[in-house]
Amino acid sequence: MNQELEMLYSSKWDALLEAASGLSSIASNPLLIKVDQTYIDSDVKVMIVGQETDGWCGQLNAGDATVENLMNEYFNYFHQISGNGKNRGKRAFWNRKNFRFFQEKLTEQFSNKTVSFIWNNISKIGNDGRGKPNPSIRNLEREYFNILAEEFSILRPDIVIFTTGSTRDSFIKHHFGNKVQFLPKLSFLDGALAEQTLNLIAEVRIPQYPDLKAIRIEHPNRRTLSNSVSFSALKQMIERET
Repeated sequence: MNQELEMLYSSKWDALLEAASGLSSIASNPLLIKVDQTYIDSDVKVMIVGQETDGWCGQLNAGDATVENLMNEYFNYFHQISGNGKNRGKRAFWNRKNFRFFQEKLTEQFSNKTVSFIWNNISKIGNDGRGKPNPSIRNLEREYFNILAEEFSILRPDIVIFTTGSTRDSFIKHHFGNKVQFLPKLSFLDGALAEQTLNLIAEVRIPQYPDLKAIRIEHPNRRTLSNSVSFSALKQMIERET
């Protein structure tokens, strides 16, 4: 997997750096994934997707990072090697408001299987600061580093939790096509599904991955729906065909 990922990133890298060198906005370096053998061998592969990094490993415009360096930065941060990522629990994405909660619950759900987790972002390149990538950075990514769908084909997740909020549904469709469906998971007392709750939670059906169990929930900093409700909906999806 890591060789395939490195080949994917490297195939885009020179053109991306050249385009970024002339960018008026300051972009952070892209999030490049590296996995361990545990993930590769696991029975159940889970990807938890955030919005963007809010700055990551220097400025892309400078052109001084390498694919290998950035993949190692991801790995060290995620596995908290040499102190990298030691303070990540202070951020809502990582603590029991989000990543840790679903990590614990899914590990319990598949107690008789090996379960591994990785994280990704719906925007691979962010601002060199906080907030949704500005249009010039978003356009740069989509023209020169439009790789999320290819990452999926390499990483082969079984379960995906998009913690991106409904405001990024168009980003999901950008990567996987307009035939992606967002289906309601909550219902009224009479059992009818409530389309009005799609902004809170939705099952995501990606035609290219018919067996994928994917759900989109609110961003952890703006989450109004209990995680237990979201996990219950995800659990029903998992158990529906198992």
